[in-house]
Amino acid sequence: MSTIIHAISGPRNISTALMYSFAQRSGCAVFDEPMYGRFLETHGHNHPGRREVLEQWPRDLATVAREVEQRAANHPEVYLKNMAHHIVGEPWEWAQSSAFVFWIRHPRKVVESFAKVVQEVRLEDIGIRQQHRQWSEIQQLGVPKVIVDSDEMLAAPERTLPVICAALGLPWDSQMLEWPAGPKPYDGPWAPHWYHNVHQTTGFGAPKPLGPPLAPPLERVVQEALAYYNDLFQLRLQF
Repeated sequence: MSTIIHAISGPRNISTALMYSFAQRSGCAVFDEPMYGRFLETHGHNHPGRREVLEQWPRDLATVAREVEQRAANHPEVYLKNMAHHIVGEPWEWAQSSAFVFWIRHPRKVVESFAKVVQEVRLEDIGIRQQHRQWSEIQQLGVPKVIVDSDEMLAAPERTLPVICAALGLPWDSQMLEWPAGPKPYDGPWAPHWYHNVHQTTGFGAPKPLGPPLAPPLERVVQEALAYYNDLFQLRLQF
């Protein structure tokens, strides 16, 4: 039986690098933001690459679940890179046998990075409030579940990633520490708009320092998000 790992993150939280990392595991298939097409069709946001996503990605939960099942039929592991705001209000029943990893990052770093691509940033865009709610929702599921602060992982991937894998019930695979540069065949169709920097990488970089407060409109979002982040941070896996 295949092990399915639901990774739930906010945007600009090294989530794509983490997907690349898990894709290096022997026998692990990945699925890039499986719920993005459904999210765009449901909410109508005019995100970069919207047309391509709606044309190429699943737009209903049944199709997403079927594609996950197809990957699981052919691979011992499947890693789903989910954005928290894409799965608000969706049922958990189809994922109740999965392991869960919630990737969190200080909101100032998320907002600063997100604002480089999207002009107006709202709390709902960065996913931390949704992660906070979703973490509570999955407590009823008797499956492995863990919160990881991405910057703490980045401080020493060779030491922290084996601990994360163990918490998810996975054997360690040192191939996770490196990946080839450039676009990947499993990138979502939005990759040209968002993945330029990660395509230059071949492994994890050091965490960036927390910078000074942002411009007032952005810093207001940061301050709104901090309470949710701090709650999850207290529950994180510690190394």
